[in-house]
Amino acid sequence: MRVVCNAKLKQSGTYEPLAIVRKEEYKKELESQGIKTQLVHIDDRLSVLKEAIKGSEAVVFTAGSGGKGHDLTVAVDLDGAVKTMEATEQLGIKRYIMVSAYGADDRDYWHTNPIRTYYTCKHYADRELRRTNLDYTILQPALLKDESGTGKIADFEEAKSAKPELLHITRDDVASIVVESLKIQNTFRKTIPLINGDIPIVDGLKKA
Repeated sequence: MRVVCNAKLKQSGTYEPLAIVRKEEYKKELESQGIKTQLVHIDDRLSVLKEAIKGSEAVVFTAGSGGKGHDLTVAVDLDGAVKTMEATEQLGIKRYIMVSAYGADDRDYWHTNPIRTYYTCKHYADRELRRTNLDYTILQPALLKDESGTGKIADFEEAKSAKPELLHITRDDVASIVVESLKIQNTFRKTIPLINGDIPIVDGLKKA
């Protein structure tokens, strides 16, 4: 998600992304695409994160632990997310986009899920973001697929109650949604469930 999203931002011609990455291999991959990077781990101190994002006009949180244990999940998906919110507010940056997870608000949806810790962290990170004064957008994509983007999403009310077989969206489309959401004020302070559908992305976001 990290690579796709930064590439989309770069390709837009409107934004100059700065990718915060924790591994040298990610840094090299992104820099080969002309994307500026900083090597910082999301579970580092708040002061380090503030220094890394200083001068930015918006923050997009796409970090994830990748299912590498409960401790890392809490450190990245919950505490890491909250620290970036704190850093963003303290620096006076207003725009913040969270890439969360489909169903994160519904405990019944993930109560018995094998990755319950992941959903729990997403649930409380989203709740904490709603308490801030940031112009946030919480994007909650369903299962991410590595396919070509369709450029289309489902109506958000329909997405909330979609059948299990429809609960998916391409990474490419989520990246496009991040880029478009940055400038569409109708998405500010909204939580948006995401699955692929038949509505053009921009049209869907304007009706969020």
